Amino acid sequence: MDVVIIGNGILALTTAYRLRNLDPQSKITIVGPIDHRGCASLAAAAMFNSFAELDAGTLTNKIERQKFLFNRLSTSLWPSLLKEIEYQSGKKLHSGFGTFVINNHASDTLEDENFDAIVSALNEFGEPYERVSPLHIPQYKPTVRLRAARAIYINGEGWVNPRDLFTALEEILTEDSRVSWVNHYCNSLNRTGSNITHAELDNGERKLGDVFLLAPGAAFTKIIAASNLDLHFPQIFYGVGCSILLKTNDSTLTNCIRTPNRGLACGVYAAPQDSDHTLVGASNFISPVPEENVRLTSVYTLIKAAMEQINSDYYRSGLELVNVGWRPTSEDTLPVLGATSIGNLFVATGTKRDGLHCAPVISNALAALMTGQPPSCDLSLFVPEREPIRSYTREEAITTAVRHTINAAYQHDFVPAKNRMVEHLEKYYRDDLIQLHESVGAVDWGIPPEMIDMYRYGHITRS
Repeated sequence: MDVVIIGNGILALTTAYRLRNLDPQSKITIVGPIDHRGCASLAAAAMFNSFAELDAGTLTNKIERQKFLFNRLSTSLWPSLLKEIEYQSGKKLHSGFGTFVINNHASDTLEDENFDAIVSALNEFGEPYERVSPLHIPQYKPTVRLRAARAIYINGEGWVNPRDLFTALEEILTEDSRVSWVNHYCNSLNRTGSNITHAELDNGERKLGDVFLLAPGAAFTKIIAASNLDLHFPQIFYGVGCSILLKTNDSTLTNCIRTPNRGLACGVYAAPQDSDHTLVGASNFISPVPEENVRLTSVYTLIKAAMEQINSDYYRSGLELVNVGWRPTSEDTLPVLGATSIGNLFVATGTKRDGLHCAPVISNALAALMTGQPPSCDLSLFVPEREPIRSYTREEAITTAVRHTINAAYQHDFVPAKNRMVEHLEKYYRDDLIQLHESVGAVDWGIPPEMIDMYRYGHITRS
């Protein structure tokens, strides 16, 4: 069969990689810009984290617990997959395992609760970890006021240099005569009867195929809107994230160091990229449109966090690269994965910041579905054609949003007056969110905290 894959991010490349083995007769066309504009994975550390991404309340929420169990499936697959890719490409991948999670004082007690939730989950699932003294973390040298009080070392969670990974996968696929590349964007898909017949490209060219995988990251909704397929998917937004690549020389990290999640993002994280470079990230905001440039506030926050929360010697590091990536984030914040009611159309998007980590499991499942085989895991929670899944009650959503908003303020140098200022702010935010929920008809469900502004400014109108 002729397979057309729309997108050239990590899910597209790993699915193409798997398809070569499952169906040796397939011809695969990968459609996407060669510069990987806005690719979320190339702006990432990139970390293999499941437990380190947990929040207080994740495992008591039925939907979030299912998502965590799904994410966890990939962790054990990465060591063998990395070796396989290295062997087939002949390229060295800078990667490693062992992640330090630190509990510092850059925010409020929400961070303490999330740290405790990580430890509790590690114990519940019997995952190997160690309690360590922050003083013994290699190349961890924060400023005195922001030093960590507690730290753990999670043995099985790690990282890979994403540029190494992409280069190796592209090398393997390019050397395969069955794989071809198209350096263009897909504008739309054309449906005739019960099948997709072709993809319309931005240069007017039509790309015909037997099977189509739509995995264009955050551009998914734009393509669907232009295609008139008469299918209903959750909206996908641009989760704009920023990272900085530092030339750290003899201060380069040996392992990933990160905080728990906080302030509606994944906290501060830093990971080695090679023997001389460290990548630092921490930012995220949801946008209905792609943001081409990095906001100064994001760069400032990362530079400050690198010097204050990771290693104070980074003041003399070279700033080599500033990355921006668009994490594909669905309106219910859950992935959108699997087959559709159009028999030859499959979808992979909405993975937010878990796309690279979950790539082994997702690509195996998609490749199986596309070749008519049963998938290796259950994708039913993430079925593409669905109404938004309501993970939160109204009270849970409002309480979570208020706590994360205050937490984020502390990360950005908020110093409250010595009175009841924080209490008054909490009441203000709570009243505002109650009014927002009322205005959009959210009576027996809650708006995902990350999506508040998308509802507030009318980018999501469905009630």
